[in-house]
Amino acid sequence: MYLSRRSYPLLYLTATLFPINSFAGSARDYLNAPVDSWLGFYNAGYSSSVTPEDGMDITSDVRANVLSQSFMLTRTMDYWGRTGGLSLVLPYRYVETHSDDFRASTRGVSDIGMLWQINLFGGPALSREQFRAFIPETFSSFHFYLGTPLGEYDAHSALNPSSNRWVFSPTLNYSYTPDQGWTWLETYITTTVFTDNDNYQVAGASKLAQDPLVVIEGHASRNITPQIWVSFDSYYNVGGETRIDDVAQDNAANTLRLGTGIGIRAWSGGDIIVNYERVVAKPSPQPESQTIRMTLRQFW
Repeated sequence: MYLSRRSYPLLYLTATLFPINSFAGSARDYLNAPVDSWLGFYNAGYSSSVTPEDGMDITSDVRANVLSQSFMLTRTMDYWGRTGGLSLVLPYRYVETHSDDFRASTRGVSDIGMLWQINLFGGPALSREQFRAFIPETFSSFHFYLGTPLGEYDAHSALNPSSNRWVFSPTLNYSYTPDQGWTWLETYITTTVFTDNDNYQVAGASKLAQDPLVVIEGHASRNITPQIWVSFDSYYNVGGETRIDDVAQDNAANTLRLGTGIGIRAWSGGDIIVNYERVVAKPSPQPESQTIRMTLRQFW
C-alpha cells in the first residue's frame, strides 16, 4: 500500500529525525579525559524544518520543530593499553509538526542506546597524572552505537519519540593534528543498519523498513586560546530509503549539511560546546532544515 502525499512528511519525520551521527563526532570528547574516569554529557538541540509544497497544490508545505535532550554517562577504561569508553544514552524528544490543514505533536523518552568506543592508535590509556602532561597526537578510533526499541511508541501514529526497532551503527574515525592539538582535521564514516519495525500500523500498514544509511563527516577545528576553539563541520548523508509493506517511499537521503561551532573550557574538566548546522544541498522533496545544539561536558 502507499501513503497519501499528506502522510509523507510525517513518515519522513518518523524515519529521519533521530540522526545517529550526533554520536559519531565524539572521539575527542571521551579521549580528552584519563582512564578510570566518569564523563557526563548533557545535550540539548533544537531543529526546525520545512518540507516544500508538492508543486501540484495538493498539499501545502509542512513545518516541523524538534526539541531533543539527552544525557550520556560514559566510563573511560583501559582496553589493551588503549583509551576506550562505554556509554549509556538516555534521550528525550518533543516533536511538533503542522501544515494548513493538520497539526500533530508528540513527546517522550526516545530510543535508549549504548555506545562503545576504543582507540586504534595514537591514544594510549593514561592515568590522571599522565594525562596532565600528555601532548595530543594524531589518532584513529572505532565507535559502535547500539540503539534499542526501548522508548515510548504508538503503533498507530506516524510521529513518535521512539522508532521501535534495533539500530546498529559502526563508525571509523581519523583525527589528524599537525601542531600538537591546536588544529584538528577529522573525518568519520558511519554505516547504520536498521531492523524492521513490525508494529507500524499507520493507515492500515503493518511494517516499516529502512535501507542502510551512510554518513560521511568532516571537521576542522582550531584553538584560539587553550580554553576556546572554533570549528567548521560538514555532513553528507546517503541512503536510508524507507519502505512501507515493501513499497519504497522514494525518500532516500542525498543531503549535505554545513555548520560551525565554538567550544569553551568553562571550568576544570568541563566544556560548553555550541554548534549550528544547515542543509545546503538536497533533493527537492526533502525538507530545508537547520539545527542548533549545545553540549555540556564534565569528567570526574
